[in-house]
Order: sequence, then C-alpha cells, then structure tokens
Amino acid sequence: MIQVRCLGHIGTAVGATEITIQDAWLEASELVDRVRAMTGLPDPGFSKYNTLVMVEDGEAFVPAGRSVRISDGARVALLPFSHGG
Repeated sequence: MIQVRCLGHIGTAVGATEITIQDAWLEASELVDRVRAMTGLPDPGFSKYNTLVMVEDGEAFVPAGRSVRISDGARVALLPFSHGG
C-alpha cells in the first residue's frame, strides 16, 4: 500500500488530496500514470513529465527522467510544476 498526497490541481483532478494505491510497489512513472487514470479525464493536466514526486525520505525527482521504485508503506507527494507558491 502506497500513500499519495495529491497537491495543487492534481488533487482537484483526482477529487481527493490523499489517496491509497494498493500495490506493493510501483515505478514512479507507473504511479503517476495510475493517478492520472483515476481522474477519468483524457488530459488531467499532469504527467510524468511535469510532476515532481517527493518521497518521504526527502528524495524528489521527475519520474520521466529517473526510474525509482516506490515500495509498500511509502508516503509520497505529487506536486505539479505549475503549483505555485
């Protein structure tokens, strides 16, 4: 189970600021794609190219440029580049 905080317009598109993904692990790009699919929108305004993934240990990265495995029990935040202050 992976806990995900959806910040900015990601939360608006998903309809929740926190969600739980039941998988034991996912690549970060798969996680973003899974959250995109939850919106039901053809273009929810975020993707693995314009979303910062922050893992609880302080690591932050863009999933399109780096393959990182998110493991069971992790807490992550998804922050769109256009989030602002």
